Amino acid sequence: LRKHVPDVVSLAEQGGGEVIFSRLAPKTRIEAHCGPTNLRWTAHLGLVIPGDGSKCRIRVGMQWHSWEPGKILLFDDSFEHEVHNDTDEERVVLLLRVWHPELSGKPAMRNEFLMEAMVKKEEAVNKRYHPPLQPKLRLLGI
Repeated sequence: LRKHVPDVVSLAEQGGGEVIFSRLAPKTRIEAHCGPTNLRWTAHLGLVIPGDGSKCRIRVGMQWHSWEPGKILLFDDSFEHEVHNDTDEERVVLLLRVWHPELSGKPAMRNEFLMEAMVKKEEAVNKRYHPPLQPKLRLLGI
């Protein structure tokens, strides 16, 4: 990877956040979803963008946006978002997840929020996979 995109590898190694090449095939959608917290923001750098921006776009909250090659689209992924590529071309962006600007340079505050988020996530997982009451099963003879 370093041979092909050395700057991206260096960014990740220096703590620049999560770095992903995101490819969306033609006629594909990513259903609406939300990030778990607002501790991070997501940036999309347009690399390969279909020609018809009205058919390849992302909705964040209530607003639709289109990518442009070489331009960055920055958003808080804790807001509901979805992606549509209704074209015959693939879409590729460099996806970067970075700290929320109010947490940059404040490691103590960031760590406190991270610990709180991790505890809440663990509680949610435990509730999902270990419900407090086990259902009673009855077998009915037919």
